[in-house]
Amino acid sequence: MLTLLKWGAACVVLALTGTAVYARILHRRDDARWKAPGRMVEVEPGRSMHIYCTGSGTPTVILEAGAGDFSLSSWYSVQPQLSALSRTCSYDRASTGWSDRVPGRPTPAAIITDLHNLLARSGEPGPYLLVGHSLGGAIVRHYAVHYPAEVAGLILVDGSHEDQVERMKAGVPRWAFLVLGSLPALHFVGVDRLVASARIKDTISAIIAARTTSDAAMENTSALISSLDAFNAEVKRDVKPFGPLPLIALTADVVPRAPGITQAVADSMHREWVAMHQEIVSRSTRGRWILAEHSGHYIQRDRPDLVIQSVREMLDTLRSAPPVPVAVGAKAHR
Repeated sequence: MLTLLKWGAACVVLALTGTAVYARILHRRDDARWKAPGRMVEVEPGRSMHIYCTGSGTPTVILEAGAGDFSLSSWYSVQPQLSALSRTCSYDRASTGWSDRVPGRPTPAAIITDLHNLLARSGEPGPYLLVGHSLGGAIVRHYAVHYPAEVAGLILVDGSHEDQVERMKAGVPRWAFLVLGSLPALHFVGVDRLVASARIKDTISAIIAARTTSDAAMENTSALISSLDAFNAEVKRDVKPFGPLPLIALTADVVPRAPGITQAVADSMHREWVAMHQEIVSRSTRGRWILAEHSGHYIQRDRPDLVIQSVREMLDTLRSAPPVPVAVGAKAHR
């Protein structure tokens, strides 16, 4: 019996080793195979970031991806259509997509500084209409607080809230934290790449599989998840009213219920999610909340029409009158 167990353990080790080696081979192949569609711009000596701009017109629309995503994975379904409305740029944060790797945990301050430098050095003039999905929603709000003169409007696509971890923890099963904590180990043996590869059906999904499971991307995602409390605390510390800054918040209507979570708890969590989005909207005197019916968290994929329409309406508003000077921190009245 002991001999069988030893042989079984050896087979498992060999299988995991083979999986890890195979994943590394795929990553090396993909680095040479899938080239950046946009430009690599040096944001500081020796470090460059990827920005992909299409279309023409002002104000320029800047697309900010959520955690674990990058320019293509988050915005491929809407950037071509948005480019018909105005100049539109998606980009990759440090250690994601095609941007250079930066060790350590990402912070809101570092992210918005990178974006500020990237836009300045890429020659894309502001002020900008910032569109952020998920964690990207918190990032673009943070950008608006620190660079108010550069922001003409905000659109939050099922955006994150700085208090969401505390207010929604009842809706997250215990096993989910175990899975998130196991990401580095799963990546080391190549499980993440195998799972992603199983979903490949075209060139775009192949690129997404390669870029979201790279060493840099997984290191970045793991560091972000492990330090999410600190990330949210930094955003919360700088929360201020937006005054007359135009703002639209889109909220997903369909929330998948995790195993182990009752429907009553899931419904309660969605009500809390809606309440948090409406709180953000109330920080602007020109804020508007929209429920994205029949859509999950990735509204830009499930309801691209709604994201495109929101951008179109915001552009029409901004073009019909000069941007109102915004002093972020001024009291917002409803």
